[in-house]
Amino acid sequence: MQPSPQPDPVRPAPCAGLSLSQALRQVQNDASPDNDRDYCRALHDFVRDRVRFGFTSQFETVTPERTLALGRGHCNAQGDLLRALLTTAGIPARLRFVRLDKRVLRHAVPAPVYLFLPEHLFHGLVQARLDGRWLHCDSYLFDPDGFERQYARLLSSGLPRGYGLRLGADCRWSADADSFSQACADDLDDDDPVYDNLAIALQEKAGNNTLLGLHFNQWLRLAPPPLRRRGERYLNSRLHPAR
Repeated sequence: MQPSPQPDPVRPAPCAGLSLSQALRQVQNDASPDNDRDYCRALHDFVRDRVRFGFTSQFETVTPERTLALGRGHCNAQGDLLRALLTTAGIPARLRFVRLDKRVLRHAVPAPVYLFLPEHLFHGLVQARLDGRWLHCDSYLFDPDGFERQYARLLSSGLPRGYGLRLGADCRWSADADSFSQACADDLDDDDPVYDNLAIALQEKAGNNTLLGLHFNQWLRLAPPPLRRRGERYLNSRLHPAR
């Protein structure tokens, strides 16, 4: 997909204090979906446009409600929020985890952090059940303006993946086929673990998102709050411009 020539408007403010049910009502009022497919598209776009891709000190212990309030989250936090909105809306949804090549984060995180990341990341795709089949997506990571900026950087670099995206990425979902921005169809494997939500995946210790042998959450728990805040700013410093 080539970036569109005109960026979308600046993302609305984070939804502090908004419950999942209230978010659903807001989407219903704004998008007036006529069917489940329209509803899926609208909820996808809500997460994409309201939750900025980035890293928080809670990382994968964050709840969907907290991600919604923060207005920021990494791929698995964003996916868990979309999964929660879909299930709250009565649309079956879950998370399927794939092994993602870490090079997708090249130039999206500071170089010292990137160097110590494992070769493959534990990356959750949202699965939504529509018309009797499971559809996959992770196209909600960047809003259209951020997607355009990052994709243009990727094209200029000549790399197949980096800046948080891969070549052929999309930030739109039709809800009648799969749509990816970091993963791709080739990443899917019959042995991929599937969980009802991110909390269960963490409880099962299914992931490998580690740095020097410790899970990212363990590193974050070791740091006092002021250091965590500085760590957040450092981790997100390559995702310019911040809003």
